[in-house]
Amino acid sequence: MKLILDPTNFDACPQYNDWLDQQYVEVNGALDILGFQPRPSRVMYALSPDTYEATFADFQEQREEEMKQLVFDEFPSPIAHYFYRFENGYENELQRLHLLRDTWEALVDVLHAIAVAECRFRGLSLADPMRFADFLSDKVAQKLLNIERILTFAAASGISLGLAKIVSVSTLQAMRQLNQSRNGFSHSAAQSESQAKEWIANCYADVLDVLDDLRSLAGVQVLRYIGQTDGITVRCEMFVGHGLTRTIRSLVLTADQLKDSQRFLQQGQVLVVCDGCVFGLRPLVYFREDSSGHVTKLCMFRRTHGDAPNRRIEFEVVGDAERWERDRTLFVDEINELRVLFGIPLE
Repeated sequence: MKLILDPTNFDACPQYNDWLDQQYVEVNGALDILGFQPRPSRVMYALSPDTYEATFADFQEQREEEMKQLVFDEFPSPIAHYFYRFENGYENELQRLHLLRDTWEALVDVLHAIAVAECRFRGLSLADPMRFADFLSDKVAQKLLNIERILTFAAASGISLGLAKIVSVSTLQAMRQLNQSRNGFSHSAAQSESQAKEWIANCYADVLDVLDDLRSLAGVQVLRYIGQTDGITVRCEMFVGHGLTRTIRSLVLTADQLKDSQRFLQQGQVLVVCDGCVFGLRPLVYFREDSSGHVTKLCMFRRTHGDAPNRRIEFEVVGDAERWERDRTLFVDEINELRVLFGIPLE
């Protein structure tokens, strides 16, 4: 959400007022006038409106830098990796444009995978206008529409999804509009460095606004199940932040988490911890280990193809400009769980 200052309304931007109060307290301590403790922001707004407005630029700059660092360090790795490279690891403007598109697509991929996985986890029966084939679409626009329809359907059914605490319908609608209207998000090829730079400039602020709206993704953990050390402790590889160095941690589950998620606790599963629940992201997110076994990269669903008995699922390996295929039968349990939600025959 773009933060806007209204000189006629002190409450127009509470985040800015909180920041002003914090800045004053850090330097001077609490503002206390014979026991009266007004908000420093309110005092500045009333007595020095020019300063109040002028300082807003400093607040925006600091908030933007803090938000970027949050994405780099705490967002799920597909998003964090591409966004970090967009900011710090590009060689030219054409490459940077591709990295911005990769960031946008990773953002949609992660939200869509969580949305579909939570439907499976909760056994949410799905109906028109949602279709099974749409859940396996490779189109960004369709994925955004899927997420919006899932949230709308769940809300109308009185079902509280963890995803609803991460992304709102209004944010999704804004993302759908941006996806349609900005050249930077399309797969049209920029013809020159200058055109790529122009396209980046046209949509960069929009991407930052969307990332700001989705700050709660910092609380989402994407994991690869490795094993269990005891009845409640799971060993997992973590996919958090921009780095690709293997990181393995122990995750202690509650009795309710174990009861609800036992079927996901097995080799080959990619898990997500969202709003206190643990569920599986397959077939929309998988993983590939390198030949040495030292590096694991997440793989994002792109499409299905082929005819039985040679049906395949094609993934894109995060961080590599490479597609990778697996036999569709590897994911038959997850696919059939989805088919049940739509009331259609199993594979």
